[in-house]
Amino acid sequence: MESSPKIALITGANRGLGLEIARQLGQRHYLVLLGARHEAAGRAAAALLVSEGLRAHYLPLDITLPDSVAQAAATVERDYGRLDVLVNNAVYFTRENQNPSQIAPDLLHHYLNTNFVAQVAVTQACLPLLHRSAAGRIVNMSSSIGSFATMGETLHTTPRLAAATPLGYSASKAALNMFTTLLAKELRLTSIKVNSADPGRTQTDMGGPDAPNTVEYGAKVAVWLACLDEDGPTGGFFAYQKANNW
Repeated sequence: MESSPKIALITGANRGLGLEIARQLGQRHYLVLLGARHEAAGRAAAALLVSEGLRAHYLPLDITLPDSVAQAAATVERDYGRLDVLVNNAVYFTRENQNPSQIAPDLLHHYLNTNFVAQVAVTQACLPLLHRSAAGRIVNMSSSIGSFATMGETLHTTPRLAAATPLGYSASKAALNMFTTLLAKELRLTSIKVNSADPGRTQTDMGGPDAPNTVEYGAKVAVWLACLDEDGPTGGFFAYQKANNW
């Protein structure tokens, strides 16, 4: 194991996909920072990974609070001096009505603020640290439900989504995909790569126990994008090593 491991920060990492992404990166000898709002859950998740022989630390981080974001970036700078990987995994989802004709303004705002605006803020705070990496990687956890092509075609091709009109979640993920595209364009002359990841419907609290993808499989796309070599893609939207339609 190398003496100076790569440093990866995963937001919303105390459970589900975030925890599994941290685990798989840890298994690749990354030092993983588990960003989480709730201290007890974050510390327990980090302790679990440490018990598995991985290098993991809890990092207090509520992505919706500017002071928390600034403090987390300052802690990474103080303790490590750089960041090699940022996985924007934290997400907001609810079973409340999201139909475009009925969604409550406050609910729509909550989706956009957490799943888009806060993701941009975290990335901006971490960019100076990622520029200090020899090969910085940013992975934005998105969804095919944020794809214009997929949601427009589901009436005929995907019965499960035929009647789905989740404006809050879809709009926030579509906006996140645009952020991926434009940030990758802005950073094209640097060593930083930026991509969106689609884990598919996964067996998490959000996806439910009957989802087709295990958490282990769902995490693979983020881990692949986090570990891209110099010739890897940037500005793309991927399921596991397969390009998605925007």
